[in-house]
Amino acid sequence: MVEIVYYVAMSLDGFIATLDGGIDWLPRLDPEGEDFGYRAFYDSVDGLIMGRRTYDKVRRHAACPYPRKPCWVFTHRPLEGEPPEVIETSQPLTALIAEMERYKLKRIFLVGGGQLASQFQRQGLIAEYSIGLVPAILGSGVPLFAGPGEFEKLMLLDTRSFATGEVLMRYRRSALNPPRVKAIPPAIMRHLRQPNEAVVAGREPEEVEVGTSSGLFEAGPRDGEA
Repeated sequence: MVEIVYYVAMSLDGFIATLDGGIDWLPRLDPEGEDFGYRAFYDSVDGLIMGRRTYDKVRRHAACPYPRKPCWVFTHRPLEGEPPEVIETSQPLTALIAEMERYKLKRIFLVGGGQLASQFQRQGLIAEYSIGLVPAILGSGVPLFAGPGEFEKLMLLDTRSFATGEVLMRYRRSALNPPRVKAIPPAIMRHLRQPNEAVVAGREPEEVEVGTSSGLFEAGPRDGEA
């Protein structure tokens, strides 16, 4: 089973970038010194996923920011002149995960941004959260998750603090998470909206059973996700 890890840095007030996408407030990774565990984490993953806006932002800073790993970018606009390991996609999340399983990939780095992460979270597809808490308050910006999400119970795996004030926290989804309720099929919704003739006739209405699922839906992300 593919394991999705949301690995991201966040300000104290819950933002991953400024409103214009700026990340200058993040600490710099020192190639020869402190990298806040990034190199070890990058070596542990088999591939990456990100939205188009996140990818475009990263590409402005580096020619090949994620070397030696397949990188899926959610977009409806063609990517041009990209390295061969960059793959454009617009398929449903569950279809993408099935594709990764066919490639025998085990651990995937969800880069972001907040909209794409929200879709993975709502569908119960994030196995691990690795959040770097940065000692800064932005006041406004791009949130860790965009839009409403689902309740989840998390288990703390470990924490690591750094002399510069950053704290890295790793959480995993709890096995105690409640099942997600399926959307009610349209045929049942039409039945529920109709006047109930059984009640009018004085009889008890038939009970309609609505099942539950693991939270895997079919709606895929749209273009321009951060």
